[in-house]
Amino acid sequence: MKRIIATIIAVLGLSFIICAAAKLVIEDGTTGKNQATCGGWWYTYNDKESGGNSEVWPEPQKFEKEKDGANFVARMKGKTGNKLGWDFIGMGVTLSENSGCPGGAVSVDLSKYTTLSFKIKGEISGGRFTVVIPHLESKCEEGKYGSKTLTDWADYEVGISPKVTKDWTTVKIDLRKDLKQPKWAKKIVSIEEVLKNAHNINWHFSSPDGDTIDISIKDIEFN
Repeated sequence: MKRIIATIIAVLGLSFIICAAAKLVIEDGTTGKNQATCGGWWYTYNDKESGGNSEVWPEPQKFEKEKDGANFVARMKGKTGNKLGWDFIGMGVTLSENSGCPGGAVSVDLSKYTTLSFKIKGEISGGRFTVVIPHLESKCEEGKYGSKTLTDWADYEVGISPKVTKDWTTVKIDLRKDLKQPKWAKKIVSIEEVLKNAHNINWHFSSPDGDTIDISIKDIEFN
């Protein structure tokens, strides 16, 4: 009987290890500043390099997570401009300490996972709000904080505007069913190729009408 019980405990322990390994926690809110739980780095961006006048806070290269109760959350707020017709701002996180730039742009294999989940709250006045997994080169562009796009920015994305409310809401995204390249994409790639060579996640807000956004995000993980 003792041997049987020991075997059961061993099996349960192995199952726990397998389940734990099957999850990739990107952010659990236990640390502040701009480094994520996975070792990656939080950042914001806007359309300034493209000639736009959109404004985002925290300012690019100055990101710090914000205290929310006992933990920290990633928060972005700002306003899109009206110069480009596709004006934008965004917030993102790299998937490991070395998957961004500077850092070597070392890709992370997400193909073993089926879903991305996170909690979000806030408000948006209009525009389009999406979750994006960019498809990028695995090398840094000289003099820039990023890598060259392999899709001309026609990346796999899913709209989540209706999910943004004043209360915390859990968003669960099926990586293979929900994410799509936009209809205007000319460089078509498979989702498997994107997932095997991932570097970051972006929460991207776009509008040509000067719309505003103020959102907080926490508890991000791949399963």
